[in-house]
Amino acid sequence: MKNLRILWLYPNQHMRVTPPGGIAIISACLKRAGYNNVELFDATWYCQDTESPDFARPDRDIERSSRQMFPEYKWERDDIPPSFFMLEEDDMYTAWRKKVIEYKPDVIISSVVEDTYYLWQKFMSKITDRKFISVCGGVFCTYYPQAFEGKCDYICRGEGDEAIPELMDLISEGKDGHHLPNIHPNPMRPALNVNTLPPTDHTIFTDKALYRPFQGKIIKIATVETQRGCPFKCKFCNSPSNAGLYKEETDSLFFRKRTVEHQEMEIIDLIEKHDIEVLWIVTDTFLTMSKKGFDEWAEMYSKYKLPFFTQTRPELLSPYQAKTLKELGCLKLNMGVEHGDYDFRKEVIGRVYHNEKAINAFQIARDAGLSTTCNFIIGYPYETMEKCMKSVELAAQLGCNDTNAFIYTPYHGTPMRDMCVNAGFVDKDLIVEMRSDDQGSYLNMPAPYMSKEDIQYMFNNFVRLFREREKELTSRSSFVKIGEPIHAG
Repeated sequence: MKNLRILWLYPNQHMRVTPPGGIAIISACLKRAGYNNVELFDATWYCQDTESPDFARPDRDIERSSRQMFPEYKWERDDIPPSFFMLEEDDMYTAWRKKVIEYKPDVIISSVVEDTYYLWQKFMSKITDRKFISVCGGVFCTYYPQAFEGKCDYICRGEGDEAIPELMDLISEGKDGHHLPNIHPNPMRPALNVNTLPPTDHTIFTDKALYRPFQGKIIKIATVETQRGCPFKCKFCNSPSNAGLYKEETDSLFFRKRTVEHQEMEIIDLIEKHDIEVLWIVTDTFLTMSKKGFDEWAEMYSKYKLPFFTQTRPELLSPYQAKTLKELGCLKLNMGVEHGDYDFRKEVIGRVYHNEKAINAFQIARDAGLSTTCNFIIGYPYETMEKCMKSVELAAQLGCNDTNAFIYTPYHGTPMRDMCVNAGFVDKDLIVEMRSDDQGSYLNMPAPYMSKEDIQYMFNNFVRLFREREKELTSRSSFVKIGEPIHAG
């Protein structure tokens, strides 16, 4: 065993409670390399940032804590009490300093997304009197490493599964690691073979991190990665940029699939070690496989029939796949529709399929008895009120069980952000922050495009309209109940 003491910092937002797969994978890679002194500080379970009321919503967090984490859900578990989900009473930063002082890490590794960048800065500002080496990684580091220059010792771009253990080896030997591939400003290494990765390390999380609310129940859940990357080119997503980055710098393909054998190994590990009740099959787009590939996956998964949920695109779903997913225990199928106007969807968003395809996909899901969620985004660049109404009209025709709406956010590493910057809709130096729904859009667009007020108005009414509709649809749906036979009814 190597003696380096490694501490993960996860500056997460309250209520985003599904354990991050990236931390679990890299933690497993570290332990495979001999680093067993690996622990995690998870900000998920603390009231957020009481020092800056405008930055988050500490009042809301405190109120949620006082009535327990998931008060709206019926408690039907004998194995854990409701108090299990109470937020930590300690101040978040006090708890963080205490953890660092007691654990005495040699290295602090931070997994930072753009939304949590400023929160990460505040965490690190609390421990300037401590001696350690700091490492940051994630998609934000990959596409805007300049934000981290001078604020941490090492910046990891791209995949860290190989780079981080190699860096730890050098640090443990007292050597410098700035020459390593993937360590900024060096070039990337080729995309790794995802079928060489060890099973994810979920032991790094607290027990309550594996539980979450779903369909009126509290379930024990973990993630399984079936692929990395995506073959599609949606402009609001970083997958096209990942594909371009790896092709340009390494002449390798970022989109890779795990074999069913490798997935099965991980599923067995999660069942045996953690008694997982539900799986979140986490992919950019499930069903990006041939019929043969789908059948191979279905044959493997039929051995376990562990309830699961996943996401895909509406144009990929066939009646055969929908029926099979239902038989295998799919609790929810999330399909990203994103916008209701064909031409706008094609030209601005980079999605090419006709509305009839989306309508048909949700009908296919209903015919198979699948519960569905559809996703829409409000306030795209160049979107008008007339165009936005097309999303409302399409959503009304889908008949899904849940309808999600999100206000567009111009994240670094996405083609659409570049579109916004080039059009003057956002400042090139903008770093997005954690925002509540009522904090609105980042975009400043001239007429005839939607104003900030227009975007907020459409978002509020979109959510209100479909929340009422979902009450009726949900009451008529026949969800698979956790712990009951998959084929019941």
